[in-house]
Amino acid sequence: MSNTNEISYFKIGTFVLVGLGLMIFALLIFGSSKLFQPVVYIETYFEESIQGVSEGTPVKYRGLQIGYVEKIAFTSEIYKGSENLDEKMHARSIYVKIAITSKLFTQLTSAALKQLLSKEIAAGLRVKLVTQGLTGTSYLELDYVDPKTSSPPTVSWNPAVFYVPSETSTLTRLSENAQYIMDELKDVDFKRLFSNLDTLTISLDRVASKTEKLLNQINDPAITTIQNFKIILDNLKMITNRIKLKPSEIVFSSYPPPLDPNKL
Repeated sequence: MSNTNEISYFKIGTFVLVGLGLMIFALLIFGSSKLFQPVVYIETYFEESIQGVSEGTPVKYRGLQIGYVEKIAFTSEIYKGSENLDEKMHARSIYVKIAITSKLFTQLTSAALKQLLSKEIAAGLRVKLVTQGLTGTSYLELDYVDPKTSSPPTVSWNPAVFYVPSETSTLTRLSENAQYIMDELKDVDFKRLFSNLDTLTISLDRVASKTEKLLNQINDPAITTIQNFKIILDNLKMITNRIKLKPSEIVFSSYPPPLDPNKL
């Protein structure tokens, strides 16, 4: 009886060990791409909500995935406060650490990558939050903005890794602009505006009425005078054309008699 129990325990133990071995092997196979691939880390800070972003969220460069979000935290948790820090940005901003796995960045030396990022940041390279439709999911994208209208904020602490500034998302900008328009509309006196429109309409009606009356006041003698003046012009035109054809009629009422060569 004891031998039977020992065999059963041995089989169970063997099964558990084989299962654990297969699980570890699968983790090594499927996770080796991340465990052994070179990685470059950059960080950025957002002063807006990053709803929809979590650790593992894709990071893209102009539409192509180049990495993923490694860590998210409050900036004040990563960089402890001191008297030299910008308290507003330090307390309110969100720290995001990004793992870049693309060879476009990982094949460069640290010095070359630092020089490249400095050049591209000056050209407008920023990290933006992109929301995917109505699903609520988001991803981060490295893309370019106009550096003349988007100056990168200066941070008062020393980033632990390469730093790329963030840019306000399009959705946040639209929301801010819509709120600005609503605030401006609150100051518009619509009652006065519509009252002025009514006054303008009444004035136009009066002008139209006076114009119609003025046209009706052109009496028959005035019309006759205009018609007579037209007749005079027509006659003058006819006389001018006739003189062009027969210039002698200016002096004579008819053509002069033809000359007889025998009488010369």
